[in-house]
Amino acid sequence: MASSSAVSLPILHVRGNYYDVGYHTGSTFQNRIKSFYQRSLLVQEKLLPFYSQRRGREIAEVYLRGARDNFPKLIREIQGLADGVGMSFEDIFILNIAKEVYNCHFNEMKSWPPESDNLGCSDIMVNTPAVKLIAHNEDCDPESKNFGFMVSAHIIEDSTEEKFTAFSYPGSLPGNTFAFNKHGMIFACNGLYPKTALLGATPRYFLNRCMMAATTADHALEIGKNVGGGCAVGFNLNIGNWKNPQDMWGLEIGPGKNESMVHLHTFHEQTNECDSPSYVHTNNYKHLHVEEMDNLSSTIARMKRILEFKAPSTAQEVKTILGDTQNAEYPIYRTPSATDIGKTVATALFDLKERQMELYLDNPKFAQSPVFALPLV
Repeated sequence: MASSSAVSLPILHVRGNYYDVGYHTGSTFQNRIKSFYQRSLLVQEKLLPFYSQRRGREIAEVYLRGARDNFPKLIREIQGLADGVGMSFEDIFILNIAKEVYNCHFNEMKSWPPESDNLGCSDIMVNTPAVKLIAHNEDCDPESKNFGFMVSAHIIEDSTEEKFTAFSYPGSLPGNTFAFNKHGMIFACNGLYPKTALLGATPRYFLNRCMMAATTADHALEIGKNVGGGCAVGFNLNIGNWKNPQDMWGLEIGPGKNESMVHLHTFHEQTNECDSPSYVHTNNYKHLHVEEMDNLSSTIARMKRILEFKAPSTAQEVKTILGDTQNAEYPIYRTPSATDIGKTVATALFDLKERQMELYLDNPKFAQSPVFALPLV
């Protein structure tokens, strides 16, 4: 009999065009994606009731028209994913506008009370000559713990080539969690929560997916601007590059219909003992001025608690902070409760000097070792 404490996370290595990669991801993880769809309370109690209403379908159709016009390759990737799983394109597409629905458009439905789902994450970067780390708690739908997976994709289509590895939510485009690509880029993504979503602008998950092709921080900034399409909501991307590790960056994206609001913060290598060796981001805007949702209790509490620690300068200090549970209502390392529906489903630790990613599926504060480590190539 298998041990109840055993943990695992499958990883798929796949190569092909956009449709192929979607199809093989869907067929490989068919059972995981279907089980997630059926067991996720957020999907069953919010996303599907939303889509069953005429106004919900109208909103989804507006996003779909824009995505088809501006991101035909990603639409093919979603179609491949749907065909591989054996579900309809519409069922998979609505998973990819979930952030807009859950946090903004759901509240437009008069039959449901206003609420928000602060399922954001916590990031810590350390940048000194001796230590260069990007660490990330992936906080999301609790069912992603059971049914999430890794995809290492090599996409070749026409003159386009992408190669990246990412943790993926079941049924969603990769890129909205943590990832790295062939250019040496490292990405750790946090959701941000504008008060309203801009209907007709680009859904967040599509921009997250586009970031997987970024070659530099400036390139990521241009992708984030998305001139002509903007961003419907927002997100924060914490970025490093092991091929050029002196600087790290915090990129904030805000809503904009024709062009996203953007701010790129450069976190320089800290050589002065008077300067903090670390940079922290949760789910509030730190640099852009954006009107945010009211109910962000978790992110406020997590940031407050992180700042109570001495600024971390080692991997163990970072893991101790990301594994902290002192605040019972809104801990940094999250477990679903009456006050906090989020769950920390994975912790990724990117070491730019060692050029590897460590992955933890339980509290990293207590872990003797990661579940596995991957080279950043």
